[in-house]
Amino acid sequence: MPREFNAADRIKKQSRVASAPADALPAGLEDAIKAALDQGCLPCPAAWGLAGKFKVPKSVVGQTADALGIRISNCQLDCFKVDKNLHADLSESSVNRKASEAMASYGAENQLTCSGACILAREIGLRPMDIADAANLRHIKIRECQLGCW
Repeated sequence: MPREFNAADRIKKQSRVASAPADALPAGLEDAIKAALDQGCLPCPAAWGLAGKFKVPKSVVGQTADALGIRISNCQLDCFKVDKNLHADLSESSVNRKASEAMASYGAENQLTCSGACILAREIGLRPMDIADAANLRHIKIRECQLGCW
């Protein structure tokens, strides 16, 4: 069971993400978030699905989960589960070849956004996790979570 989303977590998160006004939320979103919980957390793929279902930006689902005191878990890019993933077991042979080639030709900034990773994965027909593994192997930091988690 993950640790509780506490006041310190909420303050840290609020410094990064502006809250959505409660009256702007589509009817049923809060209940749908609560119904999608797995072991008290909202899995990232479920949050993305709710954003599509309710036709709201992913950040609104993340902000609503924050307001409810619900943690997001199981990032689709494997940046976090309940604990931070270290990716210490990655090797060139364990990473998808197409993803590895795409990341080898990626820009010199050594950063990739969450949305950029998902777009790249879709463009070359891979899972976002494949892109994330290749990025991690090359020490390319993934930033700007679409749900506002990091």
